[in-house]
Amino acid sequence: MEAGMDEQQQGTPRCGVGVVVPYDFALDHEMWRWVPEGTTLHLTRTPFVETPADAGQARLISDPAMVRTAVREVLTPGPGVVAYSCTSGSFVDGAAGERALRAAVLDAGAPAAVTTAGALVAACAELGVTRLAVATPYVDDLTDLLAGFLAEHGVATVARHGLGLLGGIWQVRADDVAAAVCAADHPDAQAVFVSCTNLATYDAVAGLERELGKPVLTANQVTVWAALRAVGRDAVGPGQTLVEGRPAVAAPPETPVPSEVPALPEPTVLRVVGAPELHKVRVRLPDESGALARLTAAVAEVGGNILSLSVHAQDAGSVVDEMLVGGPVTAERLSRVIRRRLRGSAPDTVRVTPADPHELVDTPTRALDLVAASRTPDGLREALAALLHADDVVAGPATGTHVLELTGPDGTPLVARRGWAPFTVTERARAEAFLRAGAAGPVGELLLDDGDALTATPATGAETAELATLLRTCVAGSPEATTTWTDADLRSVLLPPGGRCLLLRSRAGDLVAVAARLTAPDTGAETVVVVHPLHRRRGLGRWLRRRLAAGVPV
Repeated sequence: MEAGMDEQQQGTPRCGVGVVVPYDFALDHEMWRWVPEGTTLHLTRTPFVETPADAGQARLISDPAMVRTAVREVLTPGPGVVAYSCTSGSFVDGAAGERALRAAVLDAGAPAAVTTAGALVAACAELGVTRLAVATPYVDDLTDLLAGFLAEHGVATVARHGLGLLGGIWQVRADDVAAAVCAADHPDAQAVFVSCTNLATYDAVAGLERELGKPVLTANQVTVWAALRAVGRDAVGPGQTLVEGRPAVAAPPETPVPSEVPALPEPTVLRVVGAPELHKVRVRLPDESGALARLTAAVAEVGGNILSLSVHAQDAGSVVDEMLVGGPVTAERLSRVIRRRLRGSAPDTVRVTPADPHELVDTPTRALDLVAASRTPDGLREALAALLHADDVVAGPATGTHVLELTGPDGTPLVARRGWAPFTVTERARAEAFLRAGAAGPVGELLLDDGDALTATPATGAETAELATLLRTCVAGSPEATTTWTDADLRSVLLPPGGRCLLLRSRAGDLVAVAARLTAPDTGAETVVVVHPLHRRRGLGRWLRRRLAAGVPV
């Protein structure tokens, strides 16, 4: 079979979308951003009319005879649906006018018909929205007609904000669009709709939804979403509720109430059952609008879940995006789809490698944990290598494929090396901040009356055996004592999620006390102090509690 053979001749249905837009439409590129790979838009414009952007213009560009002509012009490539993409033109004459438009599209020979106003009604039904706020670029009388159209379909307009424009709508800046959406929003609104297909909105939707806490629908979004559904395709729009759907939220399980409170609270241990594969994705992207959207769309296409994202400055024209991606997808497929979405990126710009589950901890918290583990020269180099994902960190001058030269807390030259990718400006700044933090001394020293000096340091998580010995010593002789703890139990005390832990040692290095501030969802924060029997009644517990309350300057 020849590669150039027509899809319909091969028996594969086309997934093209025909689009009829007004003569002044200027956002072809904007519509394409919602379109997945393998689907094509075929656009045509209505004839020019010299009139301001008011209700009169909306009626002229939605004349059924004019629309039928435009539809016939776009049918040659064989689209599976034709969309009339103009909000005002499809609501200006109410529900009856919108039905007449769809009839005109079908009469012209289109296999299926969609209008922007009709797509908005469908989107509201999809999300269960019956109370809507609207932001428009229109004058008030045109905005009023939109509210009337929505009312005919059982959707109440609870708030509105119009920009009062009669032309040049495509020139409205993105921040002005965002400001109009925020001005239109109302506590009673279940969603906000941005009217007019000549307003650029793709980049604003996800951020506005996070800020407002509700779906944000836009004219081009609902049009492309509805048209693609008509041909069995899904739109692309990371972070957009309409496009990605609403995830089901399960009710949290009830927490059983213990019959009696133990002397020492049991540490909470997080266990991950049946965890999917975890990948580290590192991609060099051009520093331009839409690049990150293409990357996240690639992850969504393979069913991946972005668990963390950081952006590294690289040079004047590019950035490095680093993500942790989980999900039932292989590294090879993830890399292949990303390269396709990024349209032929060079081999060294996309790297997908296995990730350590410990990296799921956010970067600042992970850095603090690593600082706590860096109290010796060897520990400092190992922790720095883990922070930078370097092959190794060595003292003194060194060479390698990619190197990063740094200065240790004591002035010793340090060199981080790795073969898989160059270091970024962001990673240099992160490493330098890490070394400054690593230069900090112990949390504090306590001089006792007998001249003995005890030193407090943050726990690193490696002291499980010492903690187990201290606990056994403390409960020795108690008939109800439990003398067996798992490493996971002990580690969750040393590195409590959302809390902190201090270790108090003698000059000889013996562990004499532990104080941990544990955080649990049912009981809140609670401080647990364990003191060696030989060191009790010396005020160690009170001193450690004060140090914990003051914070641990690591």
